[in-house]
Amino acid sequence: MGPQAADVAAVRDRTTHSLTYRRANVAATSRDPYMVVSVSTMADARTLASRTTLRAYARRVDWSVFRSAVSLHAHTNNSREVLSDLPSYIVRIPLLGRRFNRELDRRRLGNEPVDFTKGWWHPPVTAREVFDSEADQIDRRFGIDSIVSITDHDDVAAGLEAQRLYAVRRAPVSVEWTVPYENGFFHLGVHNLPESGAAAWLARLTAFTRRHPTDCLRDILDDLHASHTLIVLNHPLWDLAGVGERMHTVRLRAFLDAYHTRLHALEVNGYRSRHENGGVRRASAERGVPLISGGDRHALAPNAVLNLTRAGTFAEFAAEIRDGVSHIVVMPEYRHHLAGRILGSAADVLGSYRVRPDGWQRWFDRVSCEWNGQVRPLSYHWPDGGPLWVRSAICMFRVFASPLVRPTWSAALRCLDGPAPVSPIPAGSWRGSS
Repeated sequence: MGPQAADVAAVRDRTTHSLTYRRANVAATSRDPYMVVSVSTMADARTLASRTTLRAYARRVDWSVFRSAVSLHAHTNNSREVLSDLPSYIVRIPLLGRRFNRELDRRRLGNEPVDFTKGWWHPPVTAREVFDSEADQIDRRFGIDSIVSITDHDDVAAGLEAQRLYAVRRAPVSVEWTVPYENGFFHLGVHNLPESGAAAWLARLTAFTRRHPTDCLRDILDDLHASHTLIVLNHPLWDLAGVGERMHTVRLRAFLDAYHTRLHALEVNGYRSRHENGGVRRASAERGVPLISGGDRHALAPNAVLNLTRAGTFAEFAAEIRDGVSHIVVMPEYRHHLAGRILGSAADVLGSYRVRPDGWQRWFDRVSCEWNGQVRPLSYHWPDGGPLWVRSAICMFRVFASPLVRPTWSAALRCLDGPAPVSPIPAGSWRGSS
């Protein structure tokens, strides 16, 4: 065969391979229209990182090719959630938002403004409840082993408790670390800290968060990597500091330029929009950093995105991700209207739980604030639940968000949204390219 004939044959082989690959993808899509299979073409490689798969959960599927399902990024009552984010959510809550705004205006006019930066709230679930509910979902829907990584904000107590209650291989010690960066900050999920050194690690990370570091971020990340942890950039496109979308994107691009080789994955977040997660998917492919799931639950509902793995321990799973292998499954709940899911979580947070110890049963027991230089639970100032307008608004909201009423407005929201999208996480865009 001459050189020209060999070239023709090579082109024919490549064309045949491409057609075969596309037909296989079409066949797979016809069986499961929400499945995104592993990709190798240049067009797909722009939107999905190498050896990352993304698929929607489907019933009557044999999931036994995987050994475990991994639930990452969950919060418990040990987590201190900042109050400064709450006003932007409360004003959007029906029945409560308008009255809340009026009360804030009244206090400002009376020279008694409310400083939401001097307080926090705690989710209404314990480490045991989080682990058991995640394990139950995995057992019911997949029939394989469960691994759960709890990541409270700047706290490792829940992970240590989970290790005492369950097998260490199924319950790593993890934390969601707040990382200041220029005039904003990012959240890193740091998973699988060594149990014996968890307290020392937390002290080191906290010192950096408080802007009193004795070492630089690059050194910390290098040392974490050497400790066989898994480092995840959580909800990368969320403008947590409120600096504006454009400025946040500039900061994110600079952060990834500096540290993407020290990050093991970018998170597809269970409580961020499809559009935003699509942008993360694009960034993942452009930067060559795998995607990973992160449910980000703060209430009773299990995580809406999970990872599947052939590993039997979290350490083995972390090694897979660090090698660039990640299999994400999007649960049906993620396809529900995001506003409805957030309101459902808010109803859980504002609920009362009689089985809790005293001081944790009511929502105003789980909110703390600074008053005249002292930090106390809100129930210290409001032993009966606050002024009449607060108690009335909370009561009305509970009715609105109750299981009996919620399906009605959830159906209305679905009608406004139109037909369900084909892909659970579309190939989005982000302004990360220079």
